Amino acid sequence: MIRVFLVEDEPPALRKLERLSRAEGDLEICGSAGTCAEAIAGIQDARPDVLLLDIRLPDGTGFEIVQALSEVLEGPDAPHTIFITAYDEHAVKAFEFAALDYLLKPVSQERFSAAIRRARERMAASPRAAGPRHIRRFLVERLKAAYFLPVEAIRYIAADRNYALLYSDRGEFAVRSTMDALEKRLDPAEFARVSRSAIVRLAAIREVRFGEDHNHTLILHSGEEIGCSKKYWTAALTRLL
Repeated sequence: MIRVFLVEDEPPALRKLERLSRAEGDLEICGSAGTCAEAIAGIQDARPDVLLLDIRLPDGTGFEIVQALSEVLEGPDAPHTIFITAYDEHAVKAFEFAALDYLLKPVSQERFSAAIRRARERMAASPRAAGPRHIRRFLVERLKAAYFLPVEAIRYIAADRNYALLYSDRGEFAVRSTMDALEKRLDPAEFARVSRSAIVRLAAIREVRFGEDHNHTLILHSGEEIGCSKKYWTAALTRLL
């Protein structure tokens, strides 16, 4: 299956993209977003093969998404991009961004199929390397500026509803992601899930305080204390030994 991620801010247009994708038979929709911020976070989580990307979005452009992703998804990890827009004046710029295709709305199934066929051919010619791909840095925002936070700077990650809070030596940052998705993206040699709501970088742990009920406490070099639940303890312990 080819994993596709849809970026479209208009619900009717998004629904049409979903119908076009499902009609292909071998496309799996692995996520969607309606803003640049949601798209950047979602694409990093989903790691799609193909990106179906609108150009004009409420908080920026599809080009900004591609530019931001180029810093964190390089080489074989980068998705093939197909721009879908109602405006033809961006075509030249789209191909400067190495677009696989440029579709004008309204998109017919025939035209959509031709673009996906190109994606299949490109993927067959340059298959992705097998094996897990672990994230090495996060794109984070502060004071209307965005920069990259290396995973080596993170002490631990805590769940906060639809977000995850990254506690690092450079400050606290929120990213839109689930703990399950982050657990899959982070290198298990460096990070361990210690509870339903916490992931800890192993090198940040100073000591373990054992509890009689098997709900232990991890003490970090920073002095912070993180609860380690019984459910996750066995798996976490193997990472610490």
